[in-house]
Amino acid sequence: MKLTQLKRTQQGFALIAAIVLVVVLAAMAGFVASMVGGQSAGQQLERMSRVADRAAQTGVEWGAYRVLNPLVAPNCPPGSAGAPGVLLPMPAGLGSLSAITVNVQCTRFTAAVTGDADVYQITATATYGGAPTSPDYVERVKTAVFSR
Repeated sequence: MKLTQLKRTQQGFALIAAIVLVVVLAAMAGFVASMVGGQSAGQQLERMSRVADRAAQTGVEWGAYRVLNPLVAPNCPPGSAGAPGVLLPMPAGLGSLSAITVNVQCTRFTAAVTGDADVYQITATATYGGAPTSPDYVERVKTAVFSR
């Protein structure tokens, strides 16, 4: 066998190895990119969950202010257990918080029912993300009971 014939049969081996290496590196880069994107979406949803929780807590405090402040009319007529309460108006959020909706309901139990003082049940529901079936939907509910 001649030396030139041996060289011709071995040509192209490095090209195949380089193509395999490029394909493997591209697959790894795609995997890392998908992991980073999924993690970022999860972090955003977790952040909005915490924001919705704080918004619901703010709604409870707003409702407590409305019913406990002697200078503000309670605006919460008597109800019964299980009856839907009255919606208290709450100012809209500012900036990025405008995407969160907070509904505050108030139910009053009069002294005739409680035997002591008027009792107010405040329930605040904070929602973010449109429809409950959407993957980025977040809802938090907070309930508190106050007496006056």
